[in-house]
Amino acid sequence: MYEHNPNRGQEQSTENLIDRLEQAITTARSVPFSNNCMVDREEMMVLISMIRDNLPAELKQAKWLLEQNRQLIAEARKEAEHMIRDAETRMASMIDENEITQQARLQASQTIEAANNSARQIRNGAIDYARKHLNDVEDRLTSMLVLIQKDMQNLK
Repeated sequence: MYEHNPNRGQEQSTENLIDRLEQAITTARSVPFSNNCMVDREEMMVLISMIRDNLPAELKQAKWLLEQNRQLIAEARKEAEHMIRDAETRMASMIDENEITQQARLQASQTIEAANNSARQIRNGAIDYARKHLNDVEDRLTSMLVLIQKDMQNLK
């Protein structure tokens, strides 16, 4: 059984941890008449936890960016709804006079259009920012996967 030693010195690389996980599975006892094997649950959970701890910070940052994107969109929608309510209130108070009513309708539609444009710009900017960082994370993870596959081929 693997013993987790927090005083190990330096962190192990994700590739090493994955190699250890693969080794533990490869050398695990087989269950008769099946393709299953028996592994030490605690050892597997420790290795998985260590792998999670070693995941790139960009992955955590991408999750944070997505949450920020959701919050920005929600705030933009709230602001747009508030602007619409304000425009509707102003329009209702001016409805008696024809010229003022027309001006209020024009101003309300401009306000709505401006709010929609603002919300769209905020959303697109947040999505582009998140996409860029997710692409960076994907490129790094792909490189790591290619390296792991090469190493696995070399081991065979």
